[in-house]
Amino acid sequence: MSAAEPAKHAIQVPPRPTRTISDEFRELQYIINRFQEQLNSPDGIVGLHPYGPVNVEQAKQSFAQACKRLRDALLGYRDTTLVSWSRLFTTEGNNPNLATITNRTTAAAQELASMRQIADSLHEDVDKCRSFLLDAAADAISRSLTNQFDSSDGTGLSTMLIERLKAISKRLGLAYYTDVQKREGEGEITTVTLAGGILVIDVDIGSTIGQLNVKVSYVSDIEHDERINTLMLRRLRTGDIHGFERLVQEMATLDRLTNERSPANFIHNTFAIISTLAEIQRQELAALDGDSSQLLRHGTGIALPHTRHIGPSTLYYIPAVSKAGLTTSEWSSLESNSLDGIADVAGCNWLSYSWEPTSSPRCFLSALFNQHCLSPDYMIEDSESHKVLTVHHPTIQGLDMRFLEFVRKKSNSSADAMQVDGQNAATDINSEFWIPYTLVAQVEPPLPACALTIRGIMTATATSMDDSTLASSDPNAKSFGGIQDSPRLLEDAPTLESLIRSSKFPKSEGFSTLHKPFQTPILLSLEQPQIRAWTIERVPLNDPRDVLLLVPLLRRQATFNDLLASCIGDAIENSGDSCPSVTTSAVVSAQTHANDPFRIDIVVRWTGDSAIAGSPSTMDVDQQQSQFAGHSSVKDSEGVVLGVVLRVAESTGDAMAWLHRDLEIALPRKNPLTALGEIPSSSLTSNVSHKILTKAVKISNSVPLVVSWMLEHSNQL
Repeated sequence: MSAAEPAKHAIQVPPRPTRTISDEFRELQYIINRFQEQLNSPDGIVGLHPYGPVNVEQAKQSFAQACKRLRDALLGYRDTTLVSWSRLFTTEGNNPNLATITNRTTAAAQELASMRQIADSLHEDVDKCRSFLLDAAADAISRSLTNQFDSSDGTGLSTMLIERLKAISKRLGLAYYTDVQKREGEGEITTVTLAGGILVIDVDIGSTIGQLNVKVSYVSDIEHDERINTLMLRRLRTGDIHGFERLVQEMATLDRLTNERSPANFIHNTFAIISTLAEIQRQELAALDGDSSQLLRHGTGIALPHTRHIGPSTLYYIPAVSKAGLTTSEWSSLESNSLDGIADVAGCNWLSYSWEPTSSPRCFLSALFNQHCLSPDYMIEDSESHKVLTVHHPTIQGLDMRFLEFVRKKSNSSADAMQVDGQNAATDINSEFWIPYTLVAQVEPPLPACALTIRGIMTATATSMDDSTLASSDPNAKSFGGIQDSPRLLEDAPTLESLIRSSKFPKSEGFSTLHKPFQTPILLSLEQPQIRAWTIERVPLNDPRDVLLLVPLLRRQATFNDLLASCIGDAIENSGDSCPSVTTSAVVSAQTHANDPFRIDIVVRWTGDSAIAGSPSTMDVDQQQSQFAGHSSVKDSEGVVLGVVLRVAESTGDAMAWLHRDLEIALPRKNPLTALGEIPSSSLTSNVSHKILTKAVKISNSVPLVVSWMLEHSNQL
């Protein structure tokens, strides 16, 4: 290689400019600031500067020169620096070793990126390990609380629980204190105090499980609810450490939001929602003649605060069989929130209320108001900040309720208005309690729902299509898509039947448990799924009074889901064309409707192989025809055919039944299910429903159980 070649391929580094682009920017900013100072006198009026007249032409010239110098500097940077470095990546006139250097640099960058990913993964693994360790420690304490607290190592367990509470306080940002006292007859008691801004949680820990105690108080005028103490203590004494920590976290969240969003008091407003739901329940109960059971048919459910979570909760649906088994005294205990174990009853549906950030501010109650729903004898006048709104109850005729409605008053007066683009802009004059948080109803368990229910909820809560977060078409999704996507996703959405089959929605046990006393083998098959659906996990509320419209929609959907689930349980499902090993007494075919997602049509065929005395299947063909002569049933090679239409009512959520003879149609010998499907839903009125069969459906809400009842009580059909 000649001596000239290295010079040919040498990288030409441009000379460093005497003035940088940053220098030009700073000088330009200085000129602008100086010019602005010269134009404005101390009182804000354009005129002569106190230090002399303003030379506008000179200022304009200086500004133009500074802009030209900045432009020249940018062009020079482009022509000398950027172009010179860009030539390094062309194929002409470059150092032949540049490709190798570039490849090595690229490989090093990829290696650094890979190392960064490994480091991020390591951090995630450490966090997961920490979480696993905390969960394992909580599980160990839970087992010890339930099995070993009263044993000789109770002191060691007390130490474990104390350290666990210390870890909780550190994780939630709460202050932590301990106090050890010797109490007469109890021995040494350690009081662990977790304290926030206004929240104080005292936990007494001794050597026995009976010495555990919890007391919650506030450093304010907020009146405490003893049910919080009871709930938290029950979590501890049953060994549910995870549940106890969730309750502490809920309390700590309310405390933190109260401190951050003062003067809006989240704890006060949480109790106000509890009082609101209680007042709604009192007025509904008075309109229903004190019948607590009707709250789950015509009301907004049963308000049970501090039952599952800290704060308001509503029980809006109980499975039909569980509900039928409650006595009058148990209904009264349930209504007064004194029925033990209701939170653990399987199959119940709840709404639990919490606060979440939102883009549109909501008005929080000040200390002057304790609830949104006003009692009938409470007198209040409208003001600039609030007014009283009368609402007609949607499901209880004649019941009018009064709610507070707050007004976010605007002002355009010269004293309060801001100057924006030469115009007066309205400003808030009562925005102190308008906070960007909204009340959200958590649906527990998540409820599979059809599009009709979701649209009804959006209408009831005034949810816009731009910010809707009600439903998910993916049962495993953590985030939800809005209903505005439903036309595009309708074909891709899962069916209601498939969502009910999924593990998130428990399969019905109605056939395997309730059907046993009848000992009637039934073969039930469901036709091709029809109903597209999504899963509702949370419903943002525009106002607390939205629950009046929300609960009936959820209750109707929950009732239909249970009815549909009874048709697709593993114990009764007909897979393919294979026949079960047991001899069946009835073969049932069922179908749903896409255009009426709360309706199920069933066709029942009684066979001649049943051993039940008195049932249609033990009679000969002539006896069967005589027994069902008034039903216009079809006799074919499989026996007697009977058509039934089941539909869930809109307001009460009650399931009703119609026999095909009630609808004045004759089932054809072939494809009787198709004939039932052609019956318009508009003809399914209550005055032509079968009263006795409807009562059986209401009590059981199970298709197999209804068919069993029909076999046992054919003389009443």
